[in-house]
Amino acid sequence: MVGDILRKRREELGYDLREISGILKIRYDYLKAIEDATLDHLPEEVYVKGYIRAYAEHLKIDPESAINAYVQQISPSQSEDKEVRENIKLQKKKINSRYAFISIAIVLFAIMLSYIFFSPSPGGKNVSPPVKDISKELSLPPSENKKAIHPDENERVLTTTPIELNKTTPSLPSEPKKQDLSEAGNFLHILEIHATDTTWLSVVIDKTYPKEILMKPGESLKLQAKNAFSLIIGNAGGIRLLFDKKEMGTLGEKGQVIKMNLPDSRI
Repeated sequence: MVGDILRKRREELGYDLREISGILKIRYDYLKAIEDATLDHLPEEVYVKGYIRAYAEHLKIDPESAINAYVQQISPSQSEDKEVRENIKLQKKKINSRYAFISIAIVLFAIMLSYIFFSPSPGGKNVSPPVKDISKELSLPPSENKKAIHPDENERVLTTTPIELNKTTPSLPSEPKKQDLSEAGNFLHILEIHATDTTWLSVVIDKTYPKEILMKPGESLKLQAKNAFSLIIGNAGGIRLLFDKKEMGTLGEKGQVIKMNLPDSRI
């Protein structure tokens, strides 16, 4: 397990766990939980991977090997969750099959009722209701027909003015088309990161895959994005941010883990 690998290497180097916690700005109980494999006491998986990466680099261990050992360690619980999801999916399929069977039965019952009530009479002929002859009622005397066609002079006749369809209204001048900077490949936002203390970061640019970074005091980083940044900062008091050349101010205290989305609607 990853905890055994890290503890063994730390003891070989003669390092104290509390001393490492102070250097990396990672809580002591988190590092202790990683070494003791008490994963229930740890935060979300993305934070744990960042802690393991920083701890492994401090001990001169390949961080990817340490993270792979952690993933293999937690994989049994993930397979159990997958089995539970499969069982729930199977139960939903059974319920849907029952509803489909009930629906088919209702349709068949309705067809049977319609056949019983609307089938031909025993004599073999369908009895149709008599049709009333209204031709006489519709016919009018010549005088009345004339009145219907030519209204009385005293009656008001409403007319409408024909619409001239051939006339065209002058078209307004079209506005100049704005250049889409994103299609032109230009970046809209610039993020500058300056580390004043050892800090772990996870950065997502324009909803791509996250990139994990460990910055040390004095190091700087400049990132560009067309739309937005999403940040997870493991030591809020250990960095300064400049977003589009504007100082972001105090982000938090040392050792505090925060999440940020830039640009923020509050800016």
